[in-house]
Amino acid sequence: MDSKAQITIETLIIMGAILMIIVTVSIPAALQSSSYAKDVQHAGDARYAVEQIAAVANSLSTSSEFREIRVYIPGYNSQRQKRITEIRATPDGDGMLVKLYLLKYGSGGALVSNESYNFTVRLYGSGWKVYNGTSGAEGITEPYGSWYDVVIRPKNITFIRR
Repeated sequence: MDSKAQITIETLIIMGAILMIIVTVSIPAALQSSSYAKDVQHAGDARYAVEQIAAVANSLSTSSEFREIRVYIPGYNSQRQKRITEIRATPDGDGMLVKLYLLKYGSGGALVSNESYNFTVRLYGSGWKVYNGTSGAEGITEPYGSWYDVVIRPKNITFIRR
């Protein structure tokens, strides 16, 4: 009877140790993969919005034509993480340059990770300008995520935050 009890206790100890290993490895890995998934979603949402704008801009056929669309520009801001989207015209005006900033902060508020990713979406021709319709500045910077009405005229893209 004692040997059966000892085997049961040893089995419980081994199962507990295995469970502890699984918990200490899998939970942090799941939390990290969730953060990576949000980073990928941020990039995908930004690319989708800019591709929509480029498709409309590239479809304009006359100098007096204009179109207006509504797009969501992603962003996120908390004490621990910031995902910022910046959209500007390329230096020669033949596209839109998108910069994504991924900032992560430690428990004391110190910056732990500062990553940025850039991509460009081409527009037909050169001389395009991108404006913030609210401030009049060139380009936009979105730290929170918001819907924008985008007015597109030949060589001019204006973002108006809703």
